[in-house]
Amino acid sequence: MTKTYLLFETAAGYGLYQIDQWDQIGSDLSLDELVSNSERFSGTVKFKAFQPFRTAKEALENMRSITEGEATLLLTNFLSQNLPSSDHVLAIVDVSLAKSLSQKGFKVIYDSNVLELVRGCRLYETKRLTKLASGGTSFDMNNFQVGLGHSYSRSKLKFDPSKQDKPIINSVSLLDTLTKNLNSFAMRVREWYGWHFPELCKLVPDNKTFCEAVKLLKKKEEYDFENLEPLSELLGEELALTVKKASRHSIGHELADLDLENILNFADNVIKLDEMRNKLNGYLNDKVSMVAPNLNCVVGTLLSGRLISHAGSLVNLAKSPASTIQILGAEKALFRALKSRTNTPKYGLLFQSTFIGKASNKHKGKAARYLANKCALAARLDYFCDVNTDIYGKKMSEQLTKRMNYLLGGPQHDRNINVMKQAHEEYKQLSNLAKLNEKAKTVPDDQADEKPKKKRKTSSKKNKEQNEAESMNNVENEQQTSDKVSDSEQKLNHVAQSENLPAVDREPTKKPKKSSKKKKEQTENSEKSTEIADAVPSPESNAAKSSKKQKEQKES
Repeated sequence: MTKTYLLFETAAGYGLYQIDQWDQIGSDLSLDELVSNSERFSGTVKFKAFQPFRTAKEALENMRSITEGEATLLLTNFLSQNLPSSDHVLAIVDVSLAKSLSQKGFKVIYDSNVLELVRGCRLYETKRLTKLASGGTSFDMNNFQVGLGHSYSRSKLKFDPSKQDKPIINSVSLLDTLTKNLNSFAMRVREWYGWHFPELCKLVPDNKTFCEAVKLLKKKEEYDFENLEPLSELLGEELALTVKKASRHSIGHELADLDLENILNFADNVIKLDEMRNKLNGYLNDKVSMVAPNLNCVVGTLLSGRLISHAGSLVNLAKSPASTIQILGAEKALFRALKSRTNTPKYGLLFQSTFIGKASNKHKGKAARYLANKCALAARLDYFCDVNTDIYGKKMSEQLTKRMNYLLGGPQHDRNINVMKQAHEEYKQLSNLAKLNEKAKTVPDDQADEKPKKKRKTSSKKNKEQNEAESMNNVENEQQTSDKVSDSEQKLNHVAQSENLPAVDREPTKKPKKSSKKKKEQTENSEKSTEIADAVPSPESNAAKSSKKQKEQKES
């Protein structure tokens, strides 16, 4: 008869239970009554074994594997040790984990009844498992769960620390809301102040300069137009003169002090919002150039940020094909065209690019496809490259300009493979430099802190003693060399007498006047050795001469 076992996963470890009367559960027995009665539940679901997590790291690894639907080595070893070899079925809550265990040879079952039994285990068996995990001490399961939950959420947040694309998404959305609010507030200021000086709204189109002009002019009747220096610094001399002429013939009515005060406060807020938007633009430019430098070179800061935010992350953008990037932002038009079976849109967010704007209507589709291909390549390079660089992006932007000239009737541009080879060579040089810098930074501190040892200064007495000892050694060496030379001369004279040759004369050696001079002694010894070598014939020449004499005697 097959036995049924239940796997109960907790933050403290794995629990294994044996279920009696599995066939009757769900048919005869009511699961609600079984779970509500602790005595009946403990009689039906019996404790078999428990595998605690030894460390928090081990618990985190097992939790990750369970969420991904993979069985760890700890779980498989635990089940293989405690389950019988045959005639058993394992009940599991998670479907993906059940598939992973079935691939490893375990007989697995998944049912709605398993969920109710696990609910009963949470009610009655958590205390027992916490005691087993904590070594008999009274420890709460909530502590295990809170610690594991914090570590798991921290690991999920730190999954991609190198690519900081989340601030780009937030800054793009904030920039959109800022521009929208800034435009609406500036229109309110224009309409409010326009009742007093309507001609100024047409003369000054920029919102920030208009608000600064409002703060400067205030009431046009009270402003001193004879002193035009501050107004000319703000608007220019020609525009300041036109404002002066318009103020004389203005059709606006007078402005109350209370209204003027509110208008000035509102104008201050508009100026602050504009400054905040400029700072946010600079921050977004720095962030995009750090995270996606190649994409920034291809389509610019704002459009690359919009593409990343619309895709959700840089990873999603890198995984997307060029056809998807081409129609990002035009999903409504795409689905409408698919539903009505009309032509699909050619571009979405990429329409904001200057590359497509310069193209003619006939070539806009080609330009959109070409730009989408370059965006896909740039996003993949930004995400998967080890060194963040804009080498490829600069080459791609050059290709875009040449492609635009070609579409307008210019010369043929270079092939993509040749351009990418040049960029790849530059990237190799940059990566080699980065590796050398890393090696230089990782020099051990002991070697860097070591200082060259200074030589100790010897006293004058020690120097004198060393010089005297060296001179004595030199004298002894000279005597030994002279003795060796005399012995060699005696041997050669003996050979010469046996062969009837003239003896070698040896000049008396002169003793050196000063033994401290090593160079003179070495030169004298070398001269003597050369003289002896010239005077004494070699034994081979002596043997040749003796053989010649014997031949002459025989012939005579």
